[in-house]
Parts: sequence; structure tokens; C-alpha cells
Amino acid sequence: MYKRIIAGITASVLAALCAAQTYVSAENAVGDYSMNVSVRLDGTKTEISPYIYGVNEYGNTNNLENVSATAVRQGGNRYTGYNWETNYSNAGHDWIHSSDTNIGDVTDGPAYAAQNLSKNCQKYGVPYKMTTLQMAGYVAADKNGTVLESEAAPSARWNEVQFRKDAALSMTPDLDDGVVYMDEYVNYLVNTLGDATTETGIQGYSLDNEPALWNDTHPLLHGEEVTNSELISKSIELARVVKEIDPNAEVFGPAFWGMLPCIQIGETEGMQDPDWQAVKGNYNWYIEYYLDQMKQAEETYGMRLLDVVDVHYYAQDCSTDVAILQAARSLYDADYQENSWLQPYFGQYFPFLTRLKESIDAYYPGTKLAVSEYNLANIADEGNTGKSVVSAIAEAEALGAFAQNEVYLATYWGTLPECPYVESAMNLYTNYDGEGASFGDTLVETETDDLSKAAAFAAIDGGDDSQVTLVLSNKCTTENENATITFSGTSSDYQSAVVYAVTQDSSDIKIIDVQNDIANNTVEVTLPPLSVAQIVISDQESNATITEEPNVRVEENTYAFSELGISENGYPMIPLGDKEHLKEIRINMDVTSNAGSTWASGGGALCFNKVVQDGTTNEVWGNKPFSYRFGNQDVTVSFDENFQIIEGDKGVEIIGYTNDTYAELQTWWNSSEQDTAAGSDITVTYHTFTLVYEYDNEAADLLSGDVNANGSIGIEDVVLLQRYLLGDVSLTQAQWKAADLTELGSVDAFDLAALRKLLQT
Repeated sequence: MYKRIIAGITASVLAALCAAQTYVSAENAVGDYSMNVSVRLDGTKTEISPYIYGVNEYGNTNNLENVSATAVRQGGNRYTGYNWETNYSNAGHDWIHSSDTNIGDVTDGPAYAAQNLSKNCQKYGVPYKMTTLQMAGYVAADKNGTVLESEAAPSARWNEVQFRKDAALSMTPDLDDGVVYMDEYVNYLVNTLGDATTETGIQGYSLDNEPALWNDTHPLLHGEEVTNSELISKSIELARVVKEIDPNAEVFGPAFWGMLPCIQIGETEGMQDPDWQAVKGNYNWYIEYYLDQMKQAEETYGMRLLDVVDVHYYAQDCSTDVAILQAARSLYDADYQENSWLQPYFGQYFPFLTRLKESIDAYYPGTKLAVSEYNLANIADEGNTGKSVVSAIAEAEALGAFAQNEVYLATYWGTLPECPYVESAMNLYTNYDGEGASFGDTLVETETDDLSKAAAFAAIDGGDDSQVTLVLSNKCTTENENATITFSGTSSDYQSAVVYAVTQDSSDIKIIDVQNDIANNTVEVTLPPLSVAQIVISDQESNATITEEPNVRVEENTYAFSELGISENGYPMIPLGDKEHLKEIRINMDVTSNAGSTWASGGGALCFNKVVQDGTTNEVWGNKPFSYRFGNQDVTVSFDENFQIIEGDKGVEIIGYTNDTYAELQTWWNSSEQDTAAGSDITVTYHTFTLVYEYDNEAADLLSGDVNANGSIGIEDVVLLQRYLLGDVSLTQAQWKAADLTELGSVDAFDLAALRKLLQT
């Protein structure tokens, strides 16, 4: 029997060696190409707004945990039907028109969402906070779930939105009058958090969210398409309310969903809004009319009512990695033509940021520009968005485009803990060394030979060019980029270059090159295929060192769903094994719909009955939640992150560890466009569970062969090693090192044979 086991393991080892040889051959086949990068330090300089490195917060406070963000926008579809007095909100078409406590409950106190935003921004040191005001007309009146078509507004399921109370503003809003007031809301925030000039106050207010889609996303609270006259009149009046209560706050509008509403406000039975057609005149697109109207409103009321013109941007050509790698060029590159449905009909409005800037300068100079929602990857495939280096390259180029086009604020839309490559792309600009070092605050003229292969953006701090920070990408999938970076128009004599990079091998930012021998202000760097880097060039020598790869050993143990036992609570049990070294659990699953839904989502958790809170001996129930999307996917649950301990109906993150030997697999919720009974059309099929363990190979030495670490070598060590090779047990790092009798850096059947031979002598 043992011979058969050893033979099988030996065959596996040989197969793995062959596979490794094939991989090395492929690596050796990687080619190279040359790229010239020119940095003109005496050219045009552009001040970079500090607020372009922002994120959206839509119930995911953990969006700030791993990224050094500078702005947070609180918005999205949920906030159109948000009732600030009770915190109830309505999901609209996104999820069965449910009115519920997705954002908060009445017990949380008025304006819980904005107060929580302020608290989290203080926690993570985010200076700019923007929240959303309600403008569509109605908000959720209850938390009783699905609103029926027969209950469309006006009805008892909705409270009316009025901009002005025309009475004394109260700090205890009336919950029974059927009305919510926007002036009372802003006044409440100013009196509880401070005004826009304070660290805790709200700096920006958005005039609702995507008004051109109200009739699509929220047909039960705004069934008709918004007209030009409605949008303009409501925008002016609500902006006046903000400015009268908090004059230093900035007003953002119109929060259009993308390019099309910037061109035409809407359609009525296939025809463009006649209200817009009547005033269209010589305006190139609707956004120019909107700007002009807000300028005239300033002249009428003696105050600026629109500080920032705000649009959203989701790349329309993002079905492949190749398209995503080029997607940011539609924002700023006049020579690029994307392959999307927009280009044939509306190509004259590309590049999008450039055209918006031209319209602002022509119709309302001094108005700032924001992109308060954007994502350049395939957001329909949210299970994979942000998990590839392709997303990092696209994100880094988008941030450079924002800087180049003087964007004032930009906030990424996505769940960042699930998008590690996007997080790293942001951190390349805001915290590339992990100690707060950031991209410069003044952009300088930079160009590459070929934007299809490499984009570059360089910056200095103020007028000081003694240090240049340069973000450079390599979009090629198979070729190294040999970049020659030249600097002109400077008296600085550069001495060093340090390359901080994100590669396809890891989303972590690592130093891959340090040079202290620069000559003639020319830097030669090599970037691997599919990578993006922050290159720091200085007139001083650098003491940085290349990032050493951690000396760790990774082991994986995979279980099929059919192999899992059932807990006493009736849930499948995933055995944890050596939980001290458990790094993550990858869950492979299929999510399908029997009703033909085009999208579906859901969530569950790995649950534990014996989580011990840090510093105590009290065992409590805890979980590590996960979410999933439509289709086949791998969902990763990380054990680097804290357990969530449930107290009442609120999740509190604390440091903890588990005394459990298994995790219960629980599926909590599902939803889809067909959903009328909590995801009844959705089926989740779990396939495999892969447990990943990491061990530090720099462990204390044990006697070679002493696998059980008892100080001697015996038959018990042979049995333990056999069980390890069969996958029944795990070894500590010290035990693994003792088991590597052949000293080849692996533990396999050859080591078992060597141990048996050692016992025979």
C-alpha cells in the first residue's frame, strides 16, 4: 500500500516539475520593446486637486480601510429615496422597490448616514465629504419592504420632499407630518457636525443622483422622465437652500449618469424632451445649457449656486482586458476612438473630459469639474472587477487623466476590499511607500511614444523639481517595456530613481528597482508585462532597497462540497485545519437564475460559534461575510481581516480569533431583477473550498527528520509525514523544515523515502 502511495506522489512530483519547466520556458520567451518618455519641466504646469483620489461610500465603510483616500462621496441610487428623518430608503428598480433599513433605522437618530460618513472620514483622515440631497420629490415613508405599483407616489408609502419648511427649523423633525424638508436637513447637519469649514462638517452637497434616470431607477417615486424645466428649477431652488444655510459648502450637479444625458436631457416617446428642444438654440449639447442657466441664476440671486458640474463615467467599451487597458484614453486622448455604441453617433463629444472643460470655459467659467462615480472595468462582472492588474493600469491612467484635465473631485465606484488592484493604483498616487509619500501636487508636461502601450504622468511639488514623481504603465501582455525617461528644462542634476510597481504577480506595491547612478538626467527602467509603477526621481541618492519577497511556504487544501459534514445547526462545515496559519478560504461557486435574470447578487458568511474577543475569554458568535454575483466565480474570504461580532442588529469589527475547528457555511440573501420573493429564482451551487495556509520558512531548526518535533526520530515521524503527504494534516514551519530531508525546498515522496532509510540505518 505504501509503495502505491509513494509511487503516486512521485508521479505527481515529476508532473509538477515538468509543468514548472514549461512555465520557465514561457517566461524566457518574453520579449522587449523600447519606449521614450519625455518630461518637460519648463513646460505647462497644472495644479492637481487633492480630491481626485476619492471613493464612494454607499453602506461600505470598509472602502477606506486599505486605501489612502482624500475624498468620500455618499450617494448612488439608494439616496434618491432616502428619508433623513428616519433613515429609511428605497432601492427602486435595483432591488424589488424595497423600502427598508438598508442605510439605517429610526433608532439610529436623524441623518444617521451623514453622521456616520463624518465619523468614518475622521477615523481615516479623509478631508473632503460629500453627501446627497433629495430632489426627485418623494422618499421612503416606512421600512415595510416592496412597494407595489398601486402604491406609487403619492401614497402612504412615501413622504413628500419639500425644499423649504417656511417655519422654524427643528432639531427634532416631525416624523408624522408626511413631509421631509431639505432646509431642515442641511440645518441639522450644520448644527450637529459643523459647517463646511470644519473637519467634521460636510463640504459638498450633491443635487440628488442621476436625475435623467429617475423614471428608470425609481419609477414609483418619479414615474415620468425629468424635463429640462423641472431639473433647472429644482436645481436652482435646492442650491439656494444650501447656500443660505451653509454659504461655504459646495453644490454639485447635475450628477448625470454619463455622456448621453449631457448631450440630451431625455426622450418622450422616442423624441427628445420638447422642453429642451424649445431652448436648444446653438448649444452644442445639453450640459452647456445647464451651465448657462446656473450662471444666469447666479446673476439673479447674487450668489454662485453651482460650484461643481458633476458627471459619472462608466467605460462603455470594457468587454475585454484589451479594451479596459485603453478605456481611460476616452477621457483625454483626442487621437483615440473607442469601440462602443457611443462612438458612431456621439464621437464629437470625445474626449469626454476635454469637451466638458471647453463647455465650462465657454458658458460658466470658474465652475469646477467632478466625476463622482466612475469605473473603467466591466462593472457588470463585479465578481472580477478590480482583481486583475488590468484594473490597476486603467485606474492609474484615469487618475492621471483627471489631473491633466483639472478635475476637482473624483470618487471611484466599487467595493474596494474586493478590488485590491484598484486600491493599489490609488495608493501609487497617495501612499506609494506605505508611509504617506504621494504623487506631486503640480502636473508637468509628459508624453510617451505610444499611448496604446504606455501612459505617463509626472509631477513635482509646487515649483520644486528636485524630486519628480512619474507614474508609468506597461499595457503590453507579453513584452517588457524598456523605458528611456529624459528630463528637460531643469537645473536639477538627478542622482537616483526608485521604482515602486504593481504587477500581475501581486497587487502589493513593491520596489522592483533602485538606481543611484543616473547620468545626464536620463533614467532607464524596465517594467514587466502588464504593470504600472510610480518612479521617484531625485537629485539626492536613495537609501531604498528592492523589496525582498517574503520567505514563506504556501500550502493549499481543497475540499469538494460533497465532502463537507453537517453541523449540529444544520449547516455545511468547512474544516479549518491549522487555523493559526490560515490565510484565506477560496469558495468556487455558480450563481444561476431559473427565471432568466440578467443580473443577480447575494451574500453569505463563514460563521463561527466560538470566537474569543481580544483580551477576554468570552466566547461569542461571529462571522466573516462574503458577497457574490451572477455566474461562475471564486470568492475569497481573508483571515487577515477582523471577525465581525454581532451585537443586536449592528456589526462591530473587533480583533478576534476562533476556537472552532470548522466554519459553518451559511447563505444569507439573494436578489435579482426578477426578485419578488427574496431571490426565489436564484440558485447558488457551491463546488470547492480551498484553504490557503502560509508558513514562515525562517523557523528554528529542528533535527532533520524530527517531523513531530519531539526531539528524536522514530516511526511516529514517518506516520506524520505520510499523513501530511496524503493531505490529512498540516505541518508547522519548523516541522516542514525538519521534513525536508533532501533540502530541495519541498516536502515530497523523496523526503519520505529518505526518512525511512534514515530509520533503517
